[in-house]
Amino acid sequence: MAETSPRARLILALVLAFGFAAVQGLAVLPLVMALALGVVLAFGAGRVVLRRMRAPLLLVLGLTLVLPLISGPTVLAQIGPVALRLEGLQAAALIAGRLLSIVAVTLALLATLSPFDLVAGLRALRVPALMTDLALLTLRYLDEVTAELRRAAVARSLRGGKRGWRALPDHALGLASSLIRAQARSERLWAAMRLRGYGMGPEPDAPPLQNFERLAITGAVIVALGVIWLDRIL
Repeated sequence: MAETSPRARLILALVLAFGFAAVQGLAVLPLVMALALGVVLAFGAGRVVLRRMRAPLLLVLGLTLVLPLISGPTVLAQIGPVALRLEGLQAAALIAGRLLSIVAVTLALLATLSPFDLVAGLRALRVPALMTDLALLTLRYLDEVTAELRRAAVARSLRGGKRGWRALPDHALGLASSLIRAQARSERLWAAMRLRGYGMGPEPDAPPLQNFERLAITGAVIVALGVIWLDRIL
């Protein structure tokens, strides 16, 4: 697929996510999941999606294990006090399918963008500059915290520090120290950006969307509306 601008990717992600989230029945769920898989394959982000789906899969697993046991009056099977309920099983399948589809589409479209490209896309969508600046500094802050924690872990290992649960106090102290240092560095970064005139001039006009991007957005809108329409009639 041709190179798509961050602004177009954000629009595509929002349109498809809203369309998938509006699905209320199980009949259209296989189509939603197939569409999500198609987006992942079209953007060549299969490895990125699989690598970052661990947390959503754990959440889905928890819902799948809990909801069928506590929700709904129709009992499908019962072993002692534990009963498998139809309504809970249906709700778990619907939530899991929608969640995984939305996360997969979002990752396929946005996970390959750098933080700066993502912020540039938000600005091209006329998101207020204050919000985009906060997003940029937050990402920078998280990077600083991660780097500080990594250095602290290496130093602790080289000095023969404790391991396992006995190292929890050391981890807590390292996290607090990393947060403080990263906060100070982020403040210095913001001050340096302002001193260099960041944000003082007028916002440059975003380049127009290319023809294939307009076609992709139009197709995404049609797909989202089609999914919602099929969900209402089935």
